[in-house]
Amino acid sequence: MPPASPPSPRRDSVQQLLDDWKRERPDLDPWPLGIIGRLSRLSTHMVRHAEEWLAPMGLTWETFSLIVTLRRCGPEFALKPSDLIKVSLLTSGAVTNRIDRVQERGLVMREPDPNDRRGVIVRLTPEGKALADQAIARHFEAMAELLRPLGRQEADKLAAMLSTLLFAIEAGD
Repeated sequence: MPPASPPSPRRDSVQQLLDDWKRERPDLDPWPLGIIGRLSRLSTHMVRHAEEWLAPMGLTWETFSLIVTLRRCGPEFALKPSDLIKVSLLTSGAVTNRIDRVQERGLVMREPDPNDRRGVIVRLTPEGKALADQAIARHFEAMAELLRPLGRQEADKLAAMLSTLLFAIEAGD
């Protein structure tokens, strides 16, 4: 079997995968890979790109996600760890680890939950809020830059199509 050839100009890496599967298994139609594969690759590129501009801020993708989640939850900038687990779809151990890391940096604090003697609330500190505001502004700029090849109309159409797909998948969960 010959090795897969590198992607040619104006052909993305997923097209090469499609071509390889069509050659190796002509009895299969790999068309779903054209969409899901590209979404996966785009997600990987987006996170890698974000890690590059987050690093000078002392953040990782994971810690960024936590502080901006708290920032967008309203004027208290606070959630229970169980609510952070729900909105992030992470395990309790992963959320606890992230909270510990940002608490060590002084970006969040744990406070007793006034409604549950055994519980805590995780709240952004003023420093955490300021960093979350700076980071989310940079994130929106960076995402817009990544989407620039589409133009706004194409991007809006793509967003609508992806929303349709996501809604259908989430409705089935």
